Amino acid sequence: MHQIPALAVDLDGRPGSVRHARHQAGLFLTDLAVEPATALRPETCRDVVLVVGELVANACLHAPGPCRLTLAVTGRGRVEVAVEDTNPRPPVPQRRGGPTGYGLRVVAWLSREVRVETTEGGKVVRAEVVER
Repeated sequence: MHQIPALAVDLDGRPGSVRHARHQAGLFLTDLAVEPATALRPETCRDVVLVVGELVANACLHAPGPCRLTLAVTGRGRVEVAVEDTNPRPPVPQRRGGPTGYGLRVVAWLSREVRVETTEGGKVVRAEVVER
């Protein structure tokens, strides 16, 4: 039976969480490169790490307490990035004009699909990054 490559990282939401999440995602993507069937192009890996950073940063900024990052290969050249946090409210993209608030726009631009699921303790934001 073939196992689907996946990663789960529990984060405490404190400073350093985004850096740790991006680092762990990079290691996971490097491990995928060992097998030709799961290897991603460098541009796709950069997109995945950027999506990870934006979603974890949003969770740390807008939700109290811990969050959980998961990455899963959903098909050839496809990686789902999911971040679960403790705030049940769906994220809202900020209006243009300020120095911050563009993270969700970046995630949407780099992803095939972004969806939000409410959970018992908060929500999960999922983004599927697909090779172009």
